[in-house]
Formats: sequence, structure tokens, C-alpha cells
Amino acid sequence: MMNNKLTGVAAVFCIVVAGLVPAAAQETQPTIPVPAPAHAAGKYELRSNEFNDYASSYRLSNGQVAEFTEQNNRYYVVVRNHGAGQTTLALQSTRRTPVQLEPVAPGKFVTRSGVELSFANDGDMVTIGNFERLPAARVAKADVGKPMLAWR
Repeated sequence: MMNNKLTGVAAVFCIVVAGLVPAAAQETQPTIPVPAPAHAAGKYELRSNEFNDYASSYRLSNGQVAEFTEQNNRYYVVVRNHGAGQTTLALQSTRRTPVQLEPVAPGKFVTRSGVELSFANDGDMVTIGNFERLPAARVAKADVGKPMLAWR
């Protein structure tokens, strides 16, 4: 009977010690904190007057015009048709609702609908990915998903 108690106590002791060994091993491993990036959401803060390099009208390769504007530190693009012989007043009356741009890097912007815009050549050229997602954008079926180029 004493042998059974001793064996039982030894078994319990082994189980307790076995449970403590992994816990002790975990405590001896160092932990290294990894800070989250400052702009985890992919946002970029434009410098003062940085958008001035892009605030202009750009002629798209399909003949439309993309107009980039700033209002109260918010950035917008409007796509409109540009027919020959139209007056400025007529052009202004056909403008669409602007789409807000979110800066993500120097010269790079996105919209909520997934349009990606990238300026180059000191702002003289812009490449627009997913152009068909902008209101009033005209894209041939064969060109859906292809980047659209535009120049000042």
C-alpha cells in the first residue's frame, strides 16, 4: 500500500514538474517590441504647397481631361469631356462631382474606389490605374484595367 502511495506521489510530482518546464522556457526567451509604422493605414502627409505641382488639367490619351484641384487641404480629381470649340463656360457647366484623393506617398494618390494615380516628370505626367472607376471616365472594353496616361 505504501508503494502505491509513493508511486502516486511520484507520478503527480513528475506531472507538475513537466508542466513547469515549458513555462520556465517561455519566460527565458526575450521579447522584442516592434513599433507599428507611423502611417500604418498608408496615409502620407503632403508638404505645404506640394500639391501645387499637380493642381492642373491633364489631357488623357482618350481625349478626356482630368482636372486636379485642392480645397481646404483636400485633393480632388474631376474627369470631363473636352470637345473642340467648347467655351470655358460650357466646360465648367459639364463638370462632374469631384472624387477625393488620398495621398499615400510623394506624387502618389488613391481613391476610395481603388483608382491609383502616380505623377511623374515634375508633375507633367500622370498615370491613372483603374481609370474606369472614376465617374464620367470613358474606357473601351479592351482597355479596362489598363493604366491611362495624361499630360499637361
